[in-house]
Amino acid sequence: METSPPRRKQRPPSPEGDPDDLAAAAGASLDSLPEELLENIVSRLTLRDAVRTSAVSQSWSRRWESTPDLRHYWPRRSRPGAIGAALARYSCKVCQFCTWGIRSEAFPHIDEWLPLLAAKGVQCITLSFWDYSDVNVEYYTLHPAIFACGQLTSLHLERCFLPTAPEGFAGFPNLTMLSLVYVGLPENGERKLEAIIRMSPSLVSLELNNVEVTDDDFDSWIIQAPNLARLTIISDIDYGWEIQELPSIQEANINSEDYSIDRDFVRLLTCLAEVRELEFLMPYTEGNALEGISCSFQKLRSLTLHTNFYTASSILSTFGLLMRAPNLKLLEIEITYHENQSDEVDIDFLNALWTNSLFANLDFVSMKSASCWSNEMCFIEFVLSKARVLREFYIYHDDTGSYSKPREEAIIELAKYKRASPKAMVFFRDMEDTWLYS
Repeated sequence: METSPPRRKQRPPSPEGDPDDLAAAAGASLDSLPEELLENIVSRLTLRDAVRTSAVSQSWSRRWESTPDLRHYWPRRSRPGAIGAALARYSCKVCQFCTWGIRSEAFPHIDEWLPLLAAKGVQCITLSFWDYSDVNVEYYTLHPAIFACGQLTSLHLERCFLPTAPEGFAGFPNLTMLSLVYVGLPENGERKLEAIIRMSPSLVSLELNNVEVTDDDFDSWIIQAPNLARLTIISDIDYGWEIQELPSIQEANINSEDYSIDRDFVRLLTCLAEVRELEFLMPYTEGNALEGISCSFQKLRSLTLHTNFYTASSILSTFGLLMRAPNLKLLEIEITYHENQSDEVDIDFLNALWTNSLFANLDFVSMKSASCWSNEMCFIEFVLSKARVLREFYIYHDDTGSYSKPREEAIIELAKYKRASPKAMVFFRDMEDTWLYS
């Protein structure tokens, strides 16, 4: 019996018609969706893609302009004219405006952006004037309209000059995050910055990273922020800032290469006694900088110290802080000011500093840029012999230092140290391997 060959399914006919008619049909189909859903769809797009929806159909040609919550995020080297045109056409409140790598040819356009942003009630602004390809970056002075952005909740400025606030400036009542990175201040800028911080009562996070006071002489000024939880101050020069009580503080990073000679470190750390995480550059002084400190850091769990073990005074300053942190779990030490040891200490010297609460909860330690000289090795031996719940101790050897102990000698010496914790593991690596930990 012969069988007939299988019958093939016929393919549906290809759609025919004018492409414009098809696009119009697709647009009509989208328009049938609820307005709230359409707005939700567009608001999830990048601004660039949201603008491209203008090509969907005639009814979509201006939809993006009235879609709320569009994020105005502009990548590096975006055309400044396009940024201004998009801002001018957008009719809703601007929640987020962010652009990085602003080049000097865009400076004239920024004077148009900021008044537009102020008029549209912008809430978050990020302006970065640093581009990787520029060796010499011209600093731009912001338009005074930055102070008219009264609804700001977040402000991040990088590599620019801040203008003088106009008369009648009422502050930023809703500002929760202020980040100034390599920002120059106007004349008497430290006082003006003090006023901006004071008139931002909702401030939760404050970063002052290499903020520059242009005056040769500057007055001491006070950081007053009752709701501040995170504080970062990084600077080559101590510009005379002081801290009042910070009842809400949880994280702090204080790192100044050249502290003022009259800086009161006991008072400074007392104001930070409630922190849970602290990064601190120990001052390089002849005496114990923390002598007389009486506060206890009961909440401190994570501590990063930039310090050294070259002098007895620096060791005493370091222990002055460690002894008052009984609940410390994570300790990171970065060795600074590489130079010859002027004082030599031994294990008896450190044992005299021992208290029952010292290292009681410590379970992780790292030491970076270690030369493994005798004082550093003595400190490592002391920690291993006292930390009863220690799990990991990472030592990153300064393999480029001309005075560093050879790694083989350091490893042989480490192997002889007794450990109070049966779970303690010691890892010895070169500094080039720090990325493994990071």
